[in-house]
Amino acid sequence: MRPQRSDSALQPNLFSQSTKEALEDAQWVFDRPSGMEVYELRLNLATPAIVTADKANAPIIGLPTLDGFLSYVAFRAALSNALKANPDPELFKELLWQWNIALRHQEMWIDFRLPLRKIPLTGLSPLFDCSVGLPIGDNGDILIPVGGLFTSDGSDLMRYPQIIDSLPLRRRVIEPFGRPVRLKNRLETGSGSTKALDNRLYFPLTESYVFLFRGDKEGVERLLDFAITEQIGIGKKTTLGYGEIASFEVSRRSDVTATWVKPLSGPIFGKDQFALIKSLPYHRMFARREMQDSHNQNFFGCAQFALVAANEIFGAYRPPYWLREQRTQLVRYGSIIQARKN
Repeated sequence: MRPQRSDSALQPNLFSQSTKEALEDAQWVFDRPSGMEVYELRLNLATPAIVTADKANAPIIGLPTLDGFLSYVAFRAALSNALKANPDPELFKELLWQWNIALRHQEMWIDFRLPLRKIPLTGLSPLFDCSVGLPIGDNGDILIPVGGLFTSDGSDLMRYPQIIDSLPLRRRVIEPFGRPVRLKNRLETGSGSTKALDNRLYFPLTESYVFLFRGDKEGVERLLDFAITEQIGIGKKTTLGYGEIASFEVSRRSDVTATWVKPLSGPIFGKDQFALIKSLPYHRMFARREMQDSHNQNFFGCAQFALVAANEIFGAYRPPYWLREQRTQLVRYGSIIQARKN
């Protein structure tokens, strides 16, 4: 028995369990990685991406997340398979509605399987073993975030190169006040087409991003091939053509042993400091400082460490990153740690 629909075409009721089961049955299955091999993904863009740290007029540019992007693509892949497998017109419409509002409502989102290694956390949802997207500079070097700046060799600090920003035209929508207007449903002024704020958008003009990850290499390539075929871009405003993927390369990096930090060298940082390239839960980060086990070496490049400079924010550490209920205190990427000896 299907739930009764709302009278409003814009705000349907929650869907039946059969809709969710149809999507979960149609999701792709990936190999569970058993080794600790690190892979480098170089993602080349055909059009500029729009990537922001927060929806605010802030000059610090946020970097794309591999797990967030792949979770989006995995949802689309499951939707595509489910639509092909279910000719029932009613279920077909519910599947389309599920996708239509999944990016705005927690109860409609589904965590599909990803080809990335999972890291369990006590009392928290697991992390994925991957970095943020590291931009490529004009000279071809990988840029490492250090606070709100970037460096390629640990000697010179620079701002994110070549940024264009704009204030998109959007009508400010407010609740009717003092007017004889009756609404069937209250306006959602916090999100969507009736959002009440104008947000500045930033266009970082980098043509490539590099991600480090552990997981199923073939599974990552499969999702990226699907994204290119379906013209699924990375970042914001992808339906307008931004962030479209031109090509990608995945290669084994036998010289890299840590996925959550990049070593810093040069006179500014010395030889034993690392920049975080993953935003991590604050209390879990501090709990790991004194632990001497293989996980610290695999993730942080050292058995023990001290936090030299913490860039703290309140946000999500795993997809869906937009979900308010998942936010917690984080040590943001770009923070600096220093290796400690026993």
